[in-house]
Amino acid sequence: MTEPRPDDPLAVVAAGPAGAARRDVLASLLGLAPGMLAVPPGSWLLVDHARVPTRAAYVPGYRQPHAYAPDQSAAGPALARPPRRVELTVAEPLLRHFTVVDTPDTGTLGVAGGRVLLDAVGRAGALLFVIAAGQAFTAAELHLLAEAAHAAAEVFFVVTPGVSGWTLPPDGRPGAGSGRSDGPGARGRVTRSRRDPAWTDGTGASVPTGSGGRVTRPPTRSARTGGPVDPRPARPPADAAGPADAAGPVDAAGPVEVVLAAHRAALLAAVPALAGAHWYPARPEDVGALRRALVGWAADEGLRRASAQPPVLPGAHGRVPVSPGADATGWADRLDRQARSCAQRIRQDVALELANTHLRVVQEIVFGVGCAGLPQLLDRELEAISLLATAQCDAAVRALLDDAAGRVLGVPVPEGVRRRIGNAVRWGLADHPTGRDLDRVLLVTSTAGVTGLSGAGAVDAVSGYPARERVEVLPPIAVALSGGCWQHWRSPDNDDPGGARSWAQRALREVELELTRDVSRRFEAVRRSLGSVLSGAVDHGALLA
Repeated sequence: MTEPRPDDPLAVVAAGPAGAARRDVLASLLGLAPGMLAVPPGSWLLVDHARVPTRAAYVPGYRQPHAYAPDQSAAGPALARPPRRVELTVAEPLLRHFTVVDTPDTGTLGVAGGRVLLDAVGRAGALLFVIAAGQAFTAAELHLLAEAAHAAAEVFFVVTPGVSGWTLPPDGRPGAGSGRSDGPGARGRVTRSRRDPAWTDGTGASVPTGSGGRVTRPPTRSARTGGPVDPRPARPPADAAGPADAAGPVDAAGPVEVVLAAHRAALLAAVPALAGAHWYPARPEDVGALRRALVGWAADEGLRRASAQPPVLPGAHGRVPVSPGADATGWADRLDRQARSCAQRIRQDVALELANTHLRVVQEIVFGVGCAGLPQLLDRELEAISLLATAQCDAAVRALLDDAAGRVLGVPVPEGVRRRIGNAVRWGLADHPTGRDLDRVLLVTSTAGVTGLSGAGAVDAVSGYPARERVEVLPPIAVALSGGCWQHWRSPDNDDPGGARSWAQRALREVELELTRDVSRRFEAVRRSLGSVLSGAVDHGALLA
């Protein structure tokens, strides 16, 4: 997962399986009609604050977004392919604290989509997972939640009523009555016991249980709805039919508490690190507790990120002298060797990842989504590869800059000096032929070829969850499917698994060739530009940036 930067905007990323009414939960949270949050299948939705409501679709292959009316009656533009994201702005005060991001259903993400989602959660800071009472966590969802917990992202759970309301199946296993058959699609789902090793009330607070699965310290609520849980021990009432606030054994609890307890127990059995996660039942008429928890997280996280970076970075201003023995360090030759080595390593990683992508695509063509689902599958795979290659290039360039500049200056490079050198290197990229038109999108065509579209707007349209400001030296790598390619494989006339497998092999081969050329050009341009900046510093005895 990508670590959040201090200047990254705060966001809450919503995820969950299909059929869990996630859109209704977000609509209640934001005070909007559910229809306003509708997007094409596979697209991301970003909801931000603005005084004037707007909506725009960002489609790969275009430099400008497609704007349309923000009301739920607007059908949106007729596009050759679905947008990577749709941005909606509304005048909701909650959005002053954070952005809300809705993602495709977890069952449609696959391996690549899970990586894209984890990257967004890492930069956003919080994950809101919505699941229905009759559903169970899949193995892929548990992996996603475990990675989110490992990255110290804040996780909130919302449980919605299932098809049968707030009831568990007769055998006490959420998911058994969710309408899914016990066929291959049900594999990897976690079964839950009716007795839970922890008790939770509507606010998500929990009390441990003793041996035998009985509640040893049942919680008592304050008189105010959704109030704090009284941590003092209380004896269960003798009458199991008493009020719900007087907590007794789990079997005598209300149906909402039983469902939350069962889901929490199943999650903690697989991901113990999420023991401190917040749990809330979906009550459209009362979302105050969830809103307060999200605002509280945003306040704490915003303060933490602001404290992690001083207002003025060390070395951002002033003269930076060069080490007297800079020429003797051989920094230029070392920079040449390291730049070529980094480019070769990233090319190998990209080739390996594309080979794995080819295996997954062929498997899905034959046994999964077929030819009609090929465009969405391959587009998401290419998005994940773009994020991987971008992250590796950024890390390698930072290492090159720190090593070369450290040898020239004779001291570890402060963050402010690193920013100054990085800005100078970025401005100098276009001075070399290899550094021109690096901000371009690679579009896979229906003939298995690859074409390019240059421009910052074209690159921005490819991102499902974009960063507001990019401070890295190189622009991001962006690969996507063109609209013509999307239409070609969605047509029933082209339902040919054999032809689709051959086309995918040729298309991925072309992508590999273009990406390897692009990576080589990028590091050659960085080597030349960084060498020019540091050579000027050595000649003048001080950093000129």
